[in-house]
Amino acid sequence: MLSAAAVIFGLGVIILFHEVGHFLMAKLVGLDVPRFSIGFPPHILKKKVGRTEYCIGAIPLGGYVKVNLGTFGDPVTDIPWYRRALVAIAGPAANLFLTALILVLVFGVVGWEVSVFPPVVGNADNALGLAVGDTLLAVNGKEVRDYTEIIDIMEALPEGTLLAGTSTGRIETGYSLSSGSIPFHPLVPVVIDESMVGMPAYEAGIRAGDSITAVDGRQVRIWHDYQQSVLSMEGTTEVTLPSGTMEVTFFRENELHTAHVTPQEYDGQILTGVTVRLPSDKYKLPFGTAIMEGVSSALRGAADVFGTLIRLFGSPSELVESSGGPVYVAETLTQQARSGLTSYLWTIASISLAIMIFNLLPIPVLDGGQFLMLVLEGIRGKPMSKRSSQIIQQTGVIVILVLFALIMFKDISRVVTRVR
Repeated sequence: MLSAAAVIFGLGVIILFHEVGHFLMAKLVGLDVPRFSIGFPPHILKKKVGRTEYCIGAIPLGGYVKVNLGTFGDPVTDIPWYRRALVAIAGPAANLFLTALILVLVFGVVGWEVSVFPPVVGNADNALGLAVGDTLLAVNGKEVRDYTEIIDIMEALPEGTLLAGTSTGRIETGYSLSSGSIPFHPLVPVVIDESMVGMPAYEAGIRAGDSITAVDGRQVRIWHDYQQSVLSMEGTTEVTLPSGTMEVTFFRENELHTAHVTPQEYDGQILTGVTVRLPSDKYKLPFGTAIMEGVSSALRGAADVFGTLIRLFGSPSELVESSGGPVYVAETLTQQARSGLTSYLWTIASISLAIMIFNLLPIPVLDGGQFLMLVLEGIRGKPMSKRSSQIIQQTGVIVILVLFALIMFKDISRVVTRVR
C-alpha cells in the first residue's frame, strides 16, 4: 500500500506541476485551452469547466495540455511567437519551481539528517594504541562528537593529546602521527541504509536494512572492511574496473543470505551502490535562509543534471545504461519513502529536475523542440511550412519512441536479471 501511494503521489505531483505550468502560461498569454489532462487516454474522469475540459487518464505516464498554439505550419495566428514560446517553456520552469519548493520545505520545515561517523574505534590495529570500542572524547583539549572532527584536528596537529573513554574508565594519552596516516577507522557496522536502484548491489538482491557479515568468506566487521573488499578486487587497491564478482553474505530478518555482486566503475570509482546506516543529527535553517538555499540548490542541481546529460550524449550506450524508466522511478520512490520523509521529498525533487531537463531536449515533440521551432519562426518572421513541420515532428516521434524502447528494455532487463 505504501509503495503504490508513494509512486502515485510522487509522480502525480511532478506531472501536475508540469502541466499546470503550461496551462497557467497559456491562459496568461491569451491562448485557448480546450483540454487539461493528468494521465493519457483512455480518460476515466472528465469535467468541463468553461472552455476547458479537465481529465484524468488511465495511463499514468504523464499528462498534456491541449492548447490552440498556432505553431508548426498553422496558417494564421494573432498570438506573437514569443508568447507561445513562453507556454512551451513554462512546463519545465514549473518543474524547476517544484524542485525549489520541495528543497525549501526540506531545509526550513521538515529538516534533513546529517550522518555522523561515531568517534568510536573500530579496528584493533589503529595508530593510537586504543582498543576496539574505545571512544574519543577530546583531542588537544577540544571536545569531539564525530570522526570527521577528529581527522580534521589530527591532520592540523599530527602530535598532541587525546582523552578517551574505555571499558575501565577515562584515559589521557599522547599521540604522534605521520603525515597523511589514518589514526583509526570508526566502529560502523555494515547495515545497509540505501541500496541504490539499478546499481550492482541492488541488482544482486541487497536491500536497505540488510546486515553484511562477510565478503568472499572473509569476515566484515565494520564499513571500512567492506570498502576495502570492494577496492581490493583483482588483488589491487587501484581504482580500476574489476572483472570479478564478490560473494556477499548478509542477514535479513534473522535469515542468512548470499548475493553475488560485481562492482562497477562510476566516474573513476569502484562502487557497488550502497550506503551504510549511521547515527545522524537533524538540522533546519531559518526560513529566509531556507528559501535562498532551496532556490540556489535547485539551480545548481539543474546545471549539474544538464552537464551530466550533455556528457552522456557523447556516449549513447552509457546514456541508456544510466537512464531509468517507469520501473526504475517506481522502485526509487518506493525505497526512499521507506527511508523517511526527507529522503522521499529529496527524490521527488531530483526526479522533477530530471524531467525538466528531459523536456528541454531539442526534440520537436518535447517542450525544448517546440521552443526552438518558435524561436526559428521569430527569426524567419513566418511559420515553418506544413510539410517541413510534419517531417520534423515525425522524426521527433521516432527519436522519442526509440529512446523510450531502449529505456524500457533496460528497465525490464534489470528485473529479469534480478529474478534469475
